[in-house]
Amino acid sequence: MSYSAENRADVKSYWLRHDPGNNQVFDAIVVGSGAAGGVAAAKLCEQGLRVLVLEAGELPVSSRRPYTKAVSKAVKVLLDNGVERHLPTPILRAGEKFVRLAGRIRQPVQSKLYAWALAPESLVDDVDCPYSTDPGHDFHWFRSRQPGGRLMVPGHGRQYYRLIDTNAGQQGDSLPAWPITASDLEASYLWVERALRLRGSPGDVPVELTEILEATATEQEIMRVLRMRRPQATPVLGSHAAPAAWLDMADAAGQLTCRAGAVVRRVRVGKSGRAEGVEWYDCETQQVRSASAPIVFLCASAIESTRILMMSAGRPGAEAVGMHSPALGRYLMDHAKISGGGFSTTLPGISKQKDEPGRSIYVSSAGIPEAASWLQIHLHPKSPSELRVDILSFAEILPDENNRVTLHPSRVDAFGMPMPHIRFRFSDAQHALAEKQIEIVRQICSDLGLRNVECSAKLAPPGTAVHETGTARMGSDPATSVVDPNNECWDAKGLYVTDGACFPRVGVQNSTLAIMALTARAAVHAAGSSVSGNQGDRVSEPAGF
Repeated sequence: MSYSAENRADVKSYWLRHDPGNNQVFDAIVVGSGAAGGVAAAKLCEQGLRVLVLEAGELPVSSRRPYTKAVSKAVKVLLDNGVERHLPTPILRAGEKFVRLAGRIRQPVQSKLYAWALAPESLVDDVDCPYSTDPGHDFHWFRSRQPGGRLMVPGHGRQYYRLIDTNAGQQGDSLPAWPITASDLEASYLWVERALRLRGSPGDVPVELTEILEATATEQEIMRVLRMRRPQATPVLGSHAAPAAWLDMADAAGQLTCRAGAVVRRVRVGKSGRAEGVEWYDCETQQVRSASAPIVFLCASAIESTRILMMSAGRPGAEAVGMHSPALGRYLMDHAKISGGGFSTTLPGISKQKDEPGRSIYVSSAGIPEAASWLQIHLHPKSPSELRVDILSFAEILPDENNRVTLHPSRVDAFGMPMPHIRFRFSDAQHALAEKQIEIVRQICSDLGLRNVECSAKLAPPGTAVHETGTARMGSDPATSVVDPNNECWDAKGLYVTDGACFPRVGVQNSTLAIMALTARAAVHAAGSSVSGNQGDRVSEPAGF
């Protein structure tokens, strides 16, 4: 892929030095370079495999999006502190409103994301990448096609927690269960956590922390207030980290090839039922290209990976990969989100409070049993004497077969692929639980003495938590699941789905760390059972964890 000289300085060398051409052979292909794709590339390269990473986003991100690039520049001007100090508030607010309205022309969905104003160009163009929903039932699908995926969007929460119990709540409820236990992921959790270099303070969920943080005076006071209201709660500083340089790790291991602007259309599956490679639309050449490999990792995000499965078939007229199971496309989940907060000038230590990306106060679901939810509290100093307090409450959405993704029968996106149709409705029980979440958030605002309080009056639209999972779930029975306990597709050996699509239940934790751990575990399995695509020689035994 070619880049102008002015843009080369910001682009990693592995995106510049290789062009996979057409019909080249690799040991493994990874679709996507976000949380799952980055880990897959790093672990597969560590095992000695030649890996091709295909990223749908182009480099630089705004290269073919002049309108969004202009909007981004306008946003940066408005956010500049010097401009903010010199413009009257009414003019500043009018400017912000105008920019948001302008942004909606190309990004009517993405502009609803809380972090949109920080970098509009880091999110997709909704006109080029459309999807549809049932009338009157929104689903906010926030997407970022760029190296690193949504982890690289400014304002990302950067929170990492293990699943507390992979099979919690399964007794007699007939809902899908995880076919693995937490102990099955222990080694991969440790590998990922050490690479991330997590920072935080120890809590009731075990996690490997590289740096133990001390709470500031402000944080200590908020934790004290939380414990007064709910003595069973153990608020801690949340486990967080800056995005890890997974592709740098993969490149250091050698044999990494990357291609940006590669929108994958389908996985090729041979007559034997084994993955053979992928086809993609190349944004630079505007042609359909292909590459071969006996191992393919779909890490494009839950909805996108499922769309690719639905477009993939072993041979003309054959059933798409995963379509043997009614689970494909079904059981779409997210976390039910309630938000609130306000301002304080009375909490101690405001002038010394740190505004570090990802830093937060975290309360696990064990401390909020009546709402089966977990809390994140983020603190943002606005001046030496004023602090903004943001409170987020997340609850598990149980799997429902009617919450699903299908392919639109007639409409396509800018790359000629059928656009997804998303059907999602909250249950009555979810709405009832949300009332408890709202009550808790409002009570915390009151206990902290916040002013100018704003709080959700109802559940945020599904997708707003940006933790979508399900639609290609893992299981022990091929009749009711899409991938097996190793994340390998029942329908196509060598094809792995390791992003949020594989979750049978979303649980009550942020899903990113579990996605990474599942991916690392699957990569070791794939490397250990693969056959080289060149000479048919067995790949050397993996080092594991």
